Amino acid sequence: MEPIIFKASDRISKHYKRRVEQILSRFEDIRELIEHQPSKGTRVEKEIRQFLIDFLPEMYQYSSGIVIDSSGSECDRSKQSDILIIDKFFNPKLFIDEEPSIYPVDTIYCGIEVKTSINEEELESSIKNIESLKKLAYINDKVTYNKGNSIIVSNTSPPIGIIFAFDSVFKTAETLLKHYGDSIENIAPEHRPNFLCILNRGIIGLNQNNKPAIEMFGLIGQDSTGTIGEMTTTSSELYYETGGHNYPKIKFGKDYYIVDPSRTMLGFLQYLIDSLLNKVIISKTNILNHYIPEEMKRKIGFEMK
Repeated sequence: MEPIIFKASDRISKHYKRRVEQILSRFEDIRELIEHQPSKGTRVEKEIRQFLIDFLPEMYQYSSGIVIDSSGSECDRSKQSDILIIDKFFNPKLFIDEEPSIYPVDTIYCGIEVKTSINEEELESSIKNIESLKKLAYINDKVTYNKGNSIIVSNTSPPIGIIFAFDSVFKTAETLLKHYGDSIENIAPEHRPNFLCILNRGIIGLNQNNKPAIEMFGLIGQDSTGTIGEMTTTSSELYYETGGHNYPKIKFGKDYYIVDPSRTMLGFLQYLIDSLLNKVIISKTNILNHYIPEEMKRKIGFEMK
């Protein structure tokens, strides 16, 4: 007898289950109706952008464009698959009415690569794109801020880099982790993605030993004894069908674990918020002083005698 799907009673879990089901339904429509890959990617990116706009606080601005640093280096984040999360409160917009938009790296909280499905090529290109963003030279400064009842002094830090995908051609945890490990092998640790979220697989990052690791958010079941746990199956079919829904799977060793995308999305949002809260950007500093060259600050003054 198969376990009964455990249904969460809390309002948050039920809400995001509905929202993720809506997004996945639109994603399937996009995948079936649009054969042209760039158009498909654009539609998928819009779905995720709108979801984030609805979810995150208004202190963050969403855009895409070119990111520069004070040394003159830049990287192009104007592709449709890119999302930039930008400081809206603490720093002025240095470039007005530019197309594509131009942002100092010091005002960037996060860059997100959005992919319809991750394969080896897409994984490597996304990691390289994040590397190019994190390589930009940010202003090294100390920032004081309140956290709870404490006053914290922290150094500014590089932008967060995240990859988000709906699906992947990699069906097993071993294959996924191997390709991820191979792709980041020649990337400096400080320039690697903070994490990779694949809605139909799990969240991939690095463990304490700097080795690739995956967290899988399984579909929760409850057996006849009342025991609650992640549901598994021995079937190698791509999806597990129950209650009118098709749930994806990922293979760990000999077992196929059934993935709950709504729980994966909640995990992604938790990691995203934690990352944003820990990201320190420059504030209460005149950023123009860092971006205007010294020769352009030359001036001649006369005083009345």
